[in-house]
Amino acid sequence: MKFQVLVAGGRELQNAVATCFAENPEAALWQCSTEEKLKEALARTPAPDLILIDFDLHQLKPLKLLSQLLATGEKRNVVLVAAAPAIEDVVKCLHLGASDFLQYPREKAKLQTALRDAFARWEKNQKGAAFGAQLHDRFDVQGLIGESPQMQQVVQTIKKISQRRWVTVLIRGETGTGKELVARAIHYGSAETPANAPFVEVNCTAIPENLLEAELFGYEKGAFTDAKFSKKGLFEIAEGGTLFLDEIGDMSLLLQAKLLKAIEEKRIRRLGGTQSLEVKTRIMAGTHAHLEKAIEEGRFRRDLYYRLNVITLALPPLRERGRDILVLAHHFLAAYAREYQTPAQKLTPAAEQALMQYDWPGNVRELKHVLERAVLLSENAAIDVPDIHEALGVEPRPRAASPKLAEGALPWSRAIEIPPEGLSLRDGECRLIEEVLRLTKWNKTRASQILGISRPRLARKIEEYKIQAQPRKAFELTAV
Repeated sequence: MKFQVLVAGGRELQNAVATCFAENPEAALWQCSTEEKLKEALARTPAPDLILIDFDLHQLKPLKLLSQLLATGEKRNVVLVAAAPAIEDVVKCLHLGASDFLQYPREKAKLQTALRDAFARWEKNQKGAAFGAQLHDRFDVQGLIGESPQMQQVVQTIKKISQRRWVTVLIRGETGTGKELVARAIHYGSAETPANAPFVEVNCTAIPENLLEAELFGYEKGAFTDAKFSKKGLFEIAEGGTLFLDEIGDMSLLLQAKLLKAIEEKRIRRLGGTQSLEVKTRIMAGTHAHLEKAIEEGRFRRDLYYRLNVITLALPPLRERGRDILVLAHHFLAAYAREYQTPAQKLTPAAEQALMQYDWPGNVRELKHVLERAVLLSENAAIDVPDIHEALGVEPRPRAASPKLAEGALPWSRAIEIPPEGLSLRDGECRLIEEVLRLTKWNKTRASQILGISRPRLARKIEEYKIQAQPRKAFELTAV
């Protein structure tokens, strides 16, 4: 696609514009000097990117033409030129919506600058649209990898949401499950969203509370000590596109109230400002927090929750996605082999089993980083269990089917005495972990082998149950 310039004027003006773009193959000129040819040129597709009108060419009826061009409300870049225009004509044309009014040929250099600036803006928009198209391909819903029923359900919901441009979406899931990726898939997957529409992401926990308001809503010059100039907020920057508020559950109550008002009214006010600005921006929010519990504890506004919870997407943790672990692992292996220009590597069956047995507390993000380290550190054609353990940061060890606590000891079985009042599953698990830790003298590696869980998962259980180094003795483990 070329930069289309329509020159409605005499031969001298046409030659001046042609000379300016003589060595630019990206520019296409339409030239006309009669009303019939002008109408024919304006009916072409695509519409001209720049319209240059000679105000002194009275047969074109420039004022009437300008009114017709701008009456539709469609944004057009129209520049008028005249040898000695009357002030009232200049004011009237600018009031109608003309981009500029120049004296020609007196301001010939200024005309050339205006033409080059218009082309530069067009070129920037073209690059933005091309980049937007690349992002669309990259973050399209097809980029969400997974064959499990849970992920297929997520994909189907995204396709439905993408048909509605401005609907508010709440994306829930553990850290590392891909909340931002899903938000981008919704944004770029929408047929109603222009290719160059902005996607703006902000992590509500990464910015201090006293700065987050200024980041979201912007500020005017002098609003506070260091405000030496005015600055747009992320709401304005995301105009026409999407603002994704990640980890919104950690936002302060005061800011939650201002956010609710902005979403409800689709208007914001900069810090230190007196005027409200209209913003048309899709809001999506992500959280790993239990918002219902936060509402009960007074840490999250109930009305904001209802406003965000128009459509909810719950992303499953990786440990619940079955063989998606291997599908993702092979995808990341191939991607990092291309990125680092290393020979393609495969996973051994034992390595695949090790990946499936690990519970992935960091979810997809952790799996991605583990595979990246494995590609960089492994010197073998196939990635094996020791490579996975090294990438995970744990000691390489075989998974023992019948671990022993001491040399010559027999296999161990658990004998649990259930008290008359009963024993909950949670209490039983806690007591079992306590006793195994006591018998192994708090050797967490040995204890995790006996319990059949990973060492990181054991550490999380110890923290969850607040198990101390000298727990009570709840039941006996007896040798059989």
